[in-house]
Amino acid sequence: MSDTINILLVDDEQRNLDALEAILDDPAYRLLRATDADRALRLLLENDVAAIVLDIKMPGVSGFELAELIKGTKKFRQIPIVFLTAYLVDDQDVLAGYGAGAVDYLTKPVNPKILRHKVAVFADLFRKTRALAELNEHLETRVQERTAKLEESESALRTANKQKDLFLATLAHELRNPLAPLRTGLDLLLHEPEQAPMTARTLSAMNRQLEHMVRLIDDLLDVSRISRGTLEMRREHVDLSSVIDRAIETARPFFTRRNQSIEVDAREPLTVFVDATRIAQIVGNLLNNASKHSPLGAQVRIELTREFDRATIRVVDEGAGIPLGQLERVFDMFTKIERSSPGTNDGLGIGLALSRQLADLHGASLEAASGGEGKGATFTLSMPIGAAESIAEARQEKAVRVPVVQPGLSVVVVEDNEDSAEMMAVWLEQLGHEVRIARTGPDGVALVLESRPHVVLCDIGLPGMDGADVCRRIVGEMSIPPVMIALTGWGMEGDRRRTAEAGFNHHLVKPVALDQLRAVLDSVSAISRGGSRAGASVAPARAP
Repeated sequence: MSDTINILLVDDEQRNLDALEAILDDPAYRLLRATDADRALRLLLENDVAAIVLDIKMPGVSGFELAELIKGTKKFRQIPIVFLTAYLVDDQDVLAGYGAGAVDYLTKPVNPKILRHKVAVFADLFRKTRALAELNEHLETRVQERTAKLEESESALRTANKQKDLFLATLAHELRNPLAPLRTGLDLLLHEPEQAPMTARTLSAMNRQLEHMVRLIDDLLDVSRISRGTLEMRREHVDLSSVIDRAIETARPFFTRRNQSIEVDAREPLTVFVDATRIAQIVGNLLNNASKHSPLGAQVRIELTREFDRATIRVVDEGAGIPLGQLERVFDMFTKIERSSPGTNDGLGIGLALSRQLADLHGASLEAASGGEGKGATFTLSMPIGAAESIAEARQEKAVRVPVVQPGLSVVVVEDNEDSAEMMAVWLEQLGHEVRIARTGPDGVALVLESRPHVVLCDIGLPGMDGADVCRRIVGEMSIPPVMIALTGWGMEGDRRRTAEAGFNHHLVKPVALDQLRAVLDSVSAISRGGSRAGASVAPARAP
């Protein structure tokens, strides 16, 4: 039987072994007999033994010596040994026996009840120990199985995360491509003089919605960059008032559309060492959130204060508020706040989650407070105050860098999207530049080598030859190559590294901010007016 307990009986006299067997006769026991040490050790190696009944006086190897051998082996040292002796032993022998590993002494002739009781205790202990070992083995197996499943799940999550990042990058690319001609075309129409009121209002609404779509795409990509630890922070000492001004300018269309106003309370100039663009992004998201959840005609207040060694920006509204118990949930990705009043638009649930993550990257904190539903909300952004620096000098330095529009460049646009190419050509021609268009990679290389332009605006996903290969060919075959500008819907860090390695001087993400492109072109015009070819002194670099 699988639950039978092995008991080892060791005595050099067969009749003594017969007597022990008669005493311990029990279906629960399997009695193993040995008349010498060699046989006893062999039986121990072949069987799991619960207890040993061992005679002290044996020829050759005595019971004490055999006990020492048994206890000296790691596998057997936990087996209890009951010594049998036919004579009274003195204290020294008793101590020697216990030192050899005995747990008890019994004197011959053995009292059957006592022996059965002792063996029963050891057998029960063995059963429990064996059951515990089996349980531990089972648990270890379960742990290994669970660990394997967790590793498998973790691997699947990593794969899914990579697929998510690829999906976001692809989605952004696919969305940006059709937005590019819309962006360029709207900018052209918005700068047309003497527009009819209806046309102006329509274009303004279209422009606001386009900017909203671009911001949503950028937010999704920022979340992906933060999760992968690839978001680049460009810290500098900045005046927080100027950062707030930038955020207000971004959020202004939302407030204008809802006839809302913004009150700014900035009590003192505060300098911080941060990525100004990202802090403006946080404040802009907070303003958009306040506008969205405030009634028409409401006022939102921005407070800039110094609290000990930290600068604090508070965005306070008197709108829908946040239900009690849901304050922290507003910072969870894709969270919808449960409100009793229907019709409240919570958006995609990206802006506040992204803002909290951007704050964390700055060592700043972003917290929400509200008296409850219908009692408004306050969002507090707190960050360390940086060392003092002359903001006036920084502003003056930036002012010197403001480009002046200079016409007269020859430009080749390599773009397979007909609408994007045409809109870009119209915009460039309005600025006074000469424009040629190629629809494929090989045609673009041939056109550039033939016409020797100052600037090449090149898409990356081209038929026949991708934009990176186009750039490599041009840079490799021209002693003084033109300024190479990548125009692409791919905006991840890896995409920027790839274009820089290919030789592009700038990487602009669709839909391109035309002011940014104009600044690049003006810098090329300045070099051109200096008497050199456009690309002669321009090293490949990643554009911000």
